Amino acid sequence: MIGRGKNGSLYKVMLTNGIQVVVKRIKDWSISSVEFKQRMQLLNQAKHPHVLSPLAFYCSKQEKLLVYEYQQNGSLFKLLHGTSKTFDWSSRLGLASTIAEALAFMHQELGQHGIIHGNMKSSNILLNINMEPCISEYGTMPKDEQQSSTFATPNDANACKEDVYGFGVILLELLTGKLVKSNGIDLTEWVQSVVREEWTGEVFDRSLLKEYASEERMVNMLQVAIRCVNSSFEARPTMNQVALMINTIKDEEEKSLIYQV
Repeated sequence: MIGRGKNGSLYKVMLTNGIQVVVKRIKDWSISSVEFKQRMQLLNQAKHPHVLSPLAFYCSKQEKLLVYEYQQNGSLFKLLHGTSKTFDWSSRLGLASTIAEALAFMHQELGQHGIIHGNMKSSNILLNINMEPCISEYGTMPKDEQQSSTFATPNDANACKEDVYGFGVILLELLTGKLVKSNGIDLTEWVQSVVREEWTGEVFDRSLLKEYASEERMVNMLQVAIRCVNSSFEARPTMNQVALMINTIKDEEEKSLIYQV
């Protein structure tokens, strides 16, 4: 076993051909076999290179099993909080852009079917062999287990805004290097309080400041993150809008690097 959550467990399995896979076992998901199979078919049709699709699935009344390709470089959470590896500003910005585009694509393809991620967090962003990010476990969160403590109950039109909030928290982790919860302090609340006091520079990860990353563009991304974690569903942007804003910041970053050369 390599992980356990509220709704199931993760197991790493070595197949006879030497390929490593991860099996997610979901318990107590009150969805019919027909609905589950339809959901898997929709997920299989909406393929994106940066969203991890199930290789196979199994369904019974007692449990649901999903099989994924094993990602050997771990998660974004581990990269940010569990290693001493260098993770520079341009890499963080590139990762944010990639994930925003992938999530926007999935919302466009599956939002009309009410299929969202439901549990967007840094531990669900996995890194492939080339250190490229992939969203894992998309559409596999039982509805009653989806993120709810921080959000009001959404209507269908706002369902995707749950993922927008989760993505906003990931942006805050990238910008601050801090855990979502630490010593009873909530990252979102802390950032908002610091920004209100106009101490914005205190928010950013010290390692980013040491490499002389553009504080202007970090502030721009912070503004995107704060919009994403707004307590009002209606006030949050869509993921298409978020992807556009982050890509604009990324373009500005790339232009500045050209001018420096």
